Amino acid sequence: MSNRIRWLHEQIRTWTSQGVISPAQADAIRRLHPEPESASQWGMIVFSGIGAVVLGLGVILLFAYNWQAIPKFGKLGLVFGALVVAHGSGLRLLGETDWRRRLGEALGVLGTMFFGAGIWLVAQVYHIDEHYPNAFLLWALGALALAWAVPSVAQGMIATALLCIWSCTERFGFSAPAHWAPLLLLAGIGSLAWRERSQLLLGTVLAALYLVLLTNAESGRDGLALPLALNVSVLLLGCGVGARPAGGFPAAAAVLRFFGWTGFLVVTYILTFAHSAENAWSWHRTLVDGRDWLPLACYGWLPFALMLAQWGWLALGARRSEGTMDIGLEQWLLPLTAVLSQVLAVAGLSVGPDCAWLVAGAFNLVFLAVAARWMARGCREGTMRPTILGSLLLVALVAARYFDLFENLATRGVVFLVVGGILFAEGFFYRRARQGTGDQIAPTP
Repeated sequence: MSNRIRWLHEQIRTWTSQGVISPAQADAIRRLHPEPESASQWGMIVFSGIGAVVLGLGVILLFAYNWQAIPKFGKLGLVFGALVVAHGSGLRLLGETDWRRRLGEALGVLGTMFFGAGIWLVAQVYHIDEHYPNAFLLWALGALALAWAVPSVAQGMIATALLCIWSCTERFGFSAPAHWAPLLLLAGIGSLAWRERSQLLLGTVLAALYLVLLTNAESGRDGLALPLALNVSVLLLGCGVGARPAGGFPAAAAVLRFFGWTGFLVVTYILTFAHSAENAWSWHRTLVDGRDWLPLACYGWLPFALMLAQWGWLALGARRSEGTMDIGLEQWLLPLTAVLSQVLAVAGLSVGPDCAWLVAGAFNLVFLAVAARWMARGCREGTMRPTILGSLLLVALVAARYFDLFENLATRGVVFLVVGGILFAEGFFYRRARQGTGDQIAPTP
């Protein structure tokens, strides 16, 4: 998108000089399509931020090496002095409008590093023996507060990483899942990403959300992780589909759809293997004994209910819009798959543990349907992305079945001949579609 906008701004200057459009019209177009930040500004953000983190680690190590030789009040003075200087200088530069604002944000990152170091150094000075994951939580809350006060995407990313560390240390170090971590990520940092219209921060939050949810789910009943990831992925895709016609942050739709489709395809592919599908919904057996209700409610039924509500709202909106809301057939396949998985899980309670191939067979068909749909659409419309993605899904599915299903060499040969023929025909139809629409496809600037 940035290359297109740069091309547009170059054309605006040419059109204005040739008298094709007036200067007022040129200004109006520029306001509708603002010029992206230069590469040098982004380079400064990246390298100064990394430099601030490395510099903070160096200062921390230097303090640690000479820590015993420094008196108590000297230690406190170094901790608070470094914190005040870094944040004070950063806040002063944040009021500027040029490159100095980026430098101020980097100094703020350095100050947050000093804040985290100060937590442990003060605890060491006063010999405070505390539950150590709480230090990561306190550090994360400080970064989150500063992220909202500035506001700062970099501070939000630091807070996201620290919340993940806090949740994982609670889970793996003390077997105590941090159930508040997903809420803090969504409410504290997800809302900041929405407010700042930051795709980078939103993507970071969603990746962290998957990590925290899956680690928390595995602390309860076995078999919660894959259904949870499936329901969350379908929910995210539904949010992405619903965000397209809405205002506010339309660029979020691409991020939500990416994580939704990626999570769905990964889970579906894992469940095409019978040994993975065997215990994928074993948490449904707790319907019989009624135990572990908190993991069931938080990570079993709640994501499924939210997913159903989201797609029900989309179905109602698509019916009222009379065709203006374009939702593809492969997208509707996702909520149907989530519902089917619950039906298969309940059926497994009565059928028994030997129904693994029933679940795996259903997910094989779902995965194949998505691949076929994308390949057909790409060949029909002459678009490369769905054609390539669908082909890769088909090859991945056949490669997986090569090892666990097609044991006979003759069967393997026939299957590969069929798949090769499909890919060959796909290339032919794709080329014909491109030739047929070649006069309608504008070159990308």
